[in-house]
Amino acid sequence: MKLKLFAVMLCFLSACSGEQVWTPPPQKWGEFDVHLETRPEVMGQGMNEFLVFVRRKGQVHIPDLLVKIRTSSSSWRQAMPDGALGIYRRSLLVNDMKHEKLYVRLSYHGQEGALTFELFPANTTAE
Repeated sequence: MKLKLFAVMLCFLSACSGEQVWTPPPQKWGEFDVHLETRPEVMGQGMNEFLVFVRRKGQVHIPDLLVKIRTSSSSWRQAMPDGALGIYRRSLLVNDMKHEKLYVRLSYHGQEGALTFELFPANTTAE
């Protein structure tokens, strides 16, 4: 009975959420695969937490990798590693999520690279 009630509540909650979660497609820098997520999952104007997932050939812990991020509304900030999980976190200001981008700088053993992620899907409109 409890399981059925939980399933009904889960269906109700998912039907009530009007906004779609969108994440930009992953990108590559050399042998690194980089994926972005936000918290909250549906961004809003103001402070948002960015999670940058970095993998190298399936390996999640990459010693000596430095990740810095910024938006058009903020300056460069170092993203902090979340343990040895290959996740780098930082909260940044977003004023206009429809037009801003997230800029990512990666530094690893003397090499530097830069990636740019859209924060809003280009083929949809915002209210």
